[in-house]
Amino acid sequence: MTENISNEQVRQLPLVSEGKTATAESELEGFEAGKAIDGRPDTSWAGAPYYQWWKLDLHQACLIEQIRLETESGEGGHYSLYFIEASMDDLNWTTVAEKTAESPSQPGGKRYDLSIEARYLKVTITYSSSGDTAAIRRFEAYGQPAAEPASPPRHPASGKIRAADCDEQRGFALQEVDELENGRIDRVLVSGEAGSYVAFRGLDFTESGVDQLRGEFGFTNLDKEKKVRLEVRVDGLQGEKIGELVLFKQWKRWSILGGKLEHADRSLLTGMHDVYLIIKEAAPEQSLMIHWIAAVRKSPLPAPKPRSRALPAPADGEYRIYFGNLHSHTAFSDGIGTPEYAYDYARYTAGLDFLAITEHSNLYDHYLDWDRSRKWADIQRMADKKTEDGAFLALFGAETTWYNQFGHMNTYNMDCFINTYETDFNDIPHYYNTVKQYPDSIHQWNHPWSCGNRHLDGFDPYDAELDEVLHLVEIKPAESSELGGLYYYVLALDKGWHIAPAGNQDNHHGQWGTENTLRTAVLVDKLTREDFFDAVRHQRVYFTSALHLKVWFRVNGAIMGSRIRRTDTLQFDIKALYGAETGGRIVKAEIIGEQGRVVHTFEHEGAELEWKVELPCEDRYYFVKVYQHDDEFAATAPIWIEEA
Repeated sequence: MTENISNEQVRQLPLVSEGKTATAESELEGFEAGKAIDGRPDTSWAGAPYYQWWKLDLHQACLIEQIRLETESGEGGHYSLYFIEASMDDLNWTTVAEKTAESPSQPGGKRYDLSIEARYLKVTITYSSSGDTAAIRRFEAYGQPAAEPASPPRHPASGKIRAADCDEQRGFALQEVDELENGRIDRVLVSGEAGSYVAFRGLDFTESGVDQLRGEFGFTNLDKEKKVRLEVRVDGLQGEKIGELVLFKQWKRWSILGGKLEHADRSLLTGMHDVYLIIKEAAPEQSLMIHWIAAVRKSPLPAPKPRSRALPAPADGEYRIYFGNLHSHTAFSDGIGTPEYAYDYARYTAGLDFLAITEHSNLYDHYLDWDRSRKWADIQRMADKKTEDGAFLALFGAETTWYNQFGHMNTYNMDCFINTYETDFNDIPHYYNTVKQYPDSIHQWNHPWSCGNRHLDGFDPYDAELDEVLHLVEIKPAESSELGGLYYYVLALDKGWHIAPAGNQDNHHGQWGTENTLRTAVLVDKLTREDFFDAVRHQRVYFTSALHLKVWFRVNGAIMGSRIRRTDTLQFDIKALYGAETGGRIVKAEIIGEQGRVVHTFEHEGAELEWKVELPCEDRYYFVKVYQHDDEFAATAPIWIEEA
């Protein structure tokens, strides 16, 4: 039960939160965590506005019957969304209340009638409509100390178990760390010696069984190349092997990582077992730290959808061109602001026709269980709210992020996200084989120039099945000037990939659409999500750094992105003009073939260009590059020439 309340309605129960210990994920100076429980009406806790937690330690187990929570003042109609969790051990949490209604806060806040036993209570603010800070003006918990100190099960089914509470260990040392969570000191186990092991007796895999081992792991050495190989065995140090995790430092020193558990004998993955974690190999000068582990059944990926049928060409034969960005971030990962604000900024300030928000998959909440992520659900809800067919498309996706190899990739039009903290996906063929199972999905190679000496740079090996879902590669001439900024695009085309170039801003500091002039352009009949994804699947896409430059490119009557039969000669038809007053002048157009070779050049001077030329057919693909007077340019998707 929840309702707005007055002081008289709650003070009939004993207050158990007064004078206890409060901490928070972040806090502003003068608005520390303890200000939410100091009983004063003029103080509060305040921190960053989105997905920030505030926590209370009651110092002992209590029977909680009521919680009073007041967030912001409610002035100006502002509101907060949040959920409340309870825990006995500060490790395993249960949601006991949630506010999802976008209703302004009322004086006195809300009362939640509960019947729970907990030592720790936590509030996570998921959204603050003010956009400035998250705040708790008052938090009060009412109840009484538990009659007897309650203790959680030693090894709860599918629950987190502290490594320091293991039943046996060899080669590991106990160590205290203070970097896992603000305001908390944790005990962890650490070892860099092969043969070291940790044993947990009587873990309950339950009748339904487990298929993943998870843990919070840290690394004493922050070199991402220094890996540790960890084996999982059951019922003895030499028992059956049910898993292996190759672990390395990710974005930060500590990460929650998960690895596959499997065995032909299903009985080894169900029921009660002793579990041994054994370091089989550790890089020199590297040690593994373990905070907790859990054996779980992970959320399966959703069922694939069939590939959408191609839409017919426009009735008048003329595609319309719209501009936007397909790679951006907000404070839901490592950017600023909310998706809602980013969409509005892109539409009304930057004048974009579409924006895709693609948060890093490892920075979603519940990132190992996509179907439990509130952020993932929130972004989709906000995107639906902000989409207006014919005027603006609010798109969403996820950036699959590798930290020591390969690079980053965006996924679109999928019901889930894929996170490489699930260690199986650090095997690139496994990742590719997974996305190939989703024929209606769309994938983009992100910023290949920043991937160093890793897999992405070579675009190898070409895979015809993957080619059906991998449609885009980013271009940024300022970061990759070879071949006039087209080096990686041409490299991928020469390998056989059927992709189009995209111009995105990868926003991490706001300015969605105004940070620079990079744009992705799509050729569609009308501005809807269905038409948009159809255009991307058929490579009716081009890159431009020249604002509002519209380009139509045809060969033998086929629009860019098409695959046509080889003929002795090809009829090229290029049209370009500005879709708004820019003062720009088109000064040159080039037809480019394999290896970035310019096969024909047309000098020009003016705001519009129409150019037709007949050339011999000598290459496997051709695309067009149109230059503006200041050397900014548009580069189109190719037209591919196939053997008759």
